Amino acid sequence: MKQTARIPAYQLITNFPQLEKIAEPEKRLPKIKVNGVVKVSGQDKDFGIQVILNNKFFRLRYPPSIWNRFPKTHRKILTQNIAYGMTFHLPYLYRSLKKMLYNLPVPLSEAFFFKAFSLALPSTAMMQEDDDNRMTSNLLRRLYDVDYVYSSKKTDIPPYNRISYSDCAVMPFTFGKDSLLTFALARDLDLTIHPVFIAEPYSPYEEATKKLLSESFKKEFRTQILFLRNSLGVLREPDDGWFGWELQLTQYSLMLLPYVYAKKAGYILFSNEQSCDDTIVDEDGFRYNPVFEQSHSWLLQNSLMTSIIGGNSLSIGSLLEPIHEIAIERILHNRYPSIAKYQSSCDLSHKPSSGGRWCENCSKCARMYIFMLANDISPKTVGFKRNLLRDKYHNLYTIFTGNRLKDFGYDQSQAGKDEQILAFLMAYRKNHKGPVMTSFARKYLKYARKNEKRLRQIYFGIHSTKTIPTEIKSRVLNIFRHELKSLQ
Repeated sequence: MKQTARIPAYQLITNFPQLEKIAEPEKRLPKIKVNGVVKVSGQDKDFGIQVILNNKFFRLRYPPSIWNRFPKTHRKILTQNIAYGMTFHLPYLYRSLKKMLYNLPVPLSEAFFFKAFSLALPSTAMMQEDDDNRMTSNLLRRLYDVDYVYSSKKTDIPPYNRISYSDCAVMPFTFGKDSLLTFALARDLDLTIHPVFIAEPYSPYEEATKKLLSESFKKEFRTQILFLRNSLGVLREPDDGWFGWELQLTQYSLMLLPYVYAKKAGYILFSNEQSCDDTIVDEDGFRYNPVFEQSHSWLLQNSLMTSIIGGNSLSIGSLLEPIHEIAIERILHNRYPSIAKYQSSCDLSHKPSSGGRWCENCSKCARMYIFMLANDISPKTVGFKRNLLRDKYHNLYTIFTGNRLKDFGYDQSQAGKDEQILAFLMAYRKNHKGPVMTSFARKYLKYARKNEKRLRQIYFGIHSTKTIPTEIKSRVLNIFRHELKSLQ
């Protein structure tokens, strides 16, 4: 049911002193004895999945209520594919590696991961400090130089299981604007939704913050947010690195399969929006997508891969595909204010000095801040404490950054530059002031006014819909048209 009144953030946590008790995580790679070769095997256990790398053990533990309901015939296959999907990138972290020796048959996901990783590497290259690694061609050459060897056993294919409900969905949930709007839309459409937060070992502050928010969320909406700790995440590059993070959401798709079975869900709903399809050309001449695995073309491939490995009629989609970020912010806060007040889009990779749920010192925080001002939303309603229009925050905004941002590949690529310019124009007209706004007026106001109509049509328009589930597509689009008609 649509909510029409703004609901105050009562009983909502804004300060998180508990974070002070959390020690900084040890951000270094596991000590694995590598002498040119890593031997990889996987075992399905009573607790979940165990991955073994040269006699070093890593475990992914599922809640017993979830894992015990996952068919034993499927556990072995899921284990093989997660063991592969979480280790495929290791030659980029252990540079002496020349061979990945898998004690498992060619996994069903092998071709999918190879394609996706290859197409995601340009974005990783863009984030590198080293000149050699900044060349996409060099990263691709590294991929081709490594031998991936599998056992001669026949690839296991799961039996088909069609027990699922089209009105039930599992969704990766982060409290970001995208997942909050997906949750809100699902409730509006009478879907049964099961949110799952997958916690990464290098981000304990984000996990702690989201657990605290989930307590209030559960009381208000009678929805429990399930938490899964991805202990295999230590195999990614730590300390703000990028190798191993390229296919994070694709890995999550596989990790969520036990939840799909336990809940008999017909869908996994991601929250990939329209700008995820943007492409640019890198320094090496490669055309690429800064967030490739969130692109809608890959979402369809990911859906195919996951349904094959899961052995069911599962479909992966996104309700937000047709719209851009600034429109998501608008719809979320205008139509679902009681849900919107929980927004926490920052990844909190470090302990936040603000003591709140935003670090207020990264490009994502800045992007959300200006989108809120543009849509007449007070950032204080979602826990912002600082004025990010002050002079010292210039470098957080894509449109002012001459040097490279290391926060997020999407911002660094400047793929969303025009969307941010439109947001600044809207905030400027609402009389928001500060040194950052003065810089916008001096550098971009003329361009923004001249192109306003075109920019509004793009960023408040409704675009492609190929990943929205067919059964609910028309109702989703009706909501978007109603909420955005006055802004185009």
